[in-house]
Amino acid sequence: MENTQEVGLDGYMAALRRRRWLVMGVGLPILTIALLLAFALPAKFGSSATFRFETSAMDAVDGAKVDRDNYLDAYVTKLTESVTTAKSMAQLRDALKLPASTNTDSIKKAVHVDMTTERILDPESGRQKDTNSGFVVSYATPDPQQARQATEWLAAQFLAVSRQHRHDRAMEAVNFLQSETEKYRATISAAESKLADFKSQHVAELPESAGNAQGEKERTEMDLQNIEQELSGLQQNRIFLQSQLQQSEATNPDADSLRQLQDDYNRKLATYDVNHPDMIALKRQIDSLQRGGGVIDGNSLQSQLATQRVILVQTRQRYSEDHPDVKRLERSIAALEARIAAGEQPAQATVAMNPVTVQLRTQLNANQSQIASVEGRRALLNGKLSQIIGRMSASPQVEKQYENLNRDVGLARDKYDELSKRKMDSELLASGALAGSGDEFRLVQSPGRAVPATKSRLAIGITGVMLAVVFGLGAALTAEAMDQSVRGSRDLISILETAPLAIVPEIRNSRYLAAHRRRLTRLAVSLLVGVPTLYGLIRLAVS
Repeated sequence: MENTQEVGLDGYMAALRRRRWLVMGVGLPILTIALLLAFALPAKFGSSATFRFETSAMDAVDGAKVDRDNYLDAYVTKLTESVTTAKSMAQLRDALKLPASTNTDSIKKAVHVDMTTERILDPESGRQKDTNSGFVVSYATPDPQQARQATEWLAAQFLAVSRQHRHDRAMEAVNFLQSETEKYRATISAAESKLADFKSQHVAELPESAGNAQGEKERTEMDLQNIEQELSGLQQNRIFLQSQLQQSEATNPDADSLRQLQDDYNRKLATYDVNHPDMIALKRQIDSLQRGGGVIDGNSLQSQLATQRVILVQTRQRYSEDHPDVKRLERSIAALEARIAAGEQPAQATVAMNPVTVQLRTQLNANQSQIASVEGRRALLNGKLSQIIGRMSASPQVEKQYENLNRDVGLARDKYDELSKRKMDSELLASGALAGSGDEFRLVQSPGRAVPATKSRLAIGITGVMLAVVFGLGAALTAEAMDQSVRGSRDLISILETAPLAIVPEIRNSRYLAAHRRRLTRLAVSLLVGVPTLYGLIRLAVS
């Protein structure tokens, strides 16, 4: 018959009672070592400072679209590395007045930085999640006063290093923006010079002059029309005057006299200056005859001298004494005075003039002068109109180049203004960074009184108890499973498949009691000798 009985709780308890010495032999050393290690550790006191990230720093991280927690972890890690450098730990050692031989690595190991979290509602998923809200800086040391002092120093150092980093970043931005603004200032200067040169070369072809050019063109065309009409009238009048003059000269004997005087004047003009007294006298006779005057007697040197003096007075009103015309008239007057003093007499002429012929000639000469003047004005206006049309035809291309130059100057100025504004913002940020303006985090809990750091001892003790129980029970169960001895009626029933008739109880005689006492004695001696020895070794290793 197959045995289907299972081992119950009483069976396990019986097995533990049988293997109690094995359980104690395995678990007790583990527990003893754990307790000795917990109590052998030197007593430490810890002080902590709590920092919380500012909302502005969190918003900046969120706006960068990066993993917020990873970014803050990396930020605190980098900040911790900057604070716990060998140089900074040496400064902390000096602040705590520790011996110069104290290793900075041991001081660094006493510094602990832990992130703090808080539960928030995730706007994307709508679920609650834990996110980094700040960090805690602590320092553990056997001296509670040193723990608090070191934590205060570390808290101030975290703030100072963070502000220095922000100041350095801002100054790097200031230097970069300064170099860029200098580049754009040179670019603006070159572009403005180029634009000024272009405007000076095309001043009449610029877009702002287009309306003026169109109006000037219309006025010039209107002036040309008026001149054409005036010239047509003058030409018709000239034809009429020429016809009347021909009729008058055919019946007027004075025409030969006038032609004779004019021929004489032209002949002497090749020899004398127009201001020569003889030339002036002939000119006055011709003018008198053309104006229709009668007989003209000889022009005396006195009248010429009087005429020259009048001309000199008029010339001095317009020019200074050093002007060439004034000097020439003075020499002419001096020459006339010398001729009068020498008794010289000028040529005499008597000409009889016809007033009608003189009047017609005068009108015809005036007409000729007006025609010449109008034709000159027409030539000037035609040239001006050609220039205006040329400027207007070149205006679109000039306007395109002008707009390009203006756009280059405008873009350079806008970029310069933007860089200047960013530079001023960076300078303001740099000046405010060291003063604590815009910190990424703030101190919400200053370092308080140092408290014993018992968490490590308690954790070591609990861990030792758990390991002692696990390994002790595991050893007992393993030994029980490997033991093939027959114990109790259950084993007999399992093997013989029949129930025993009687059970002989364990006999605890004097030999049993003596052996039990010897085991207890050995255990006590082992504990009394081994525990202090092991404690001393652990203390030596820790120190």
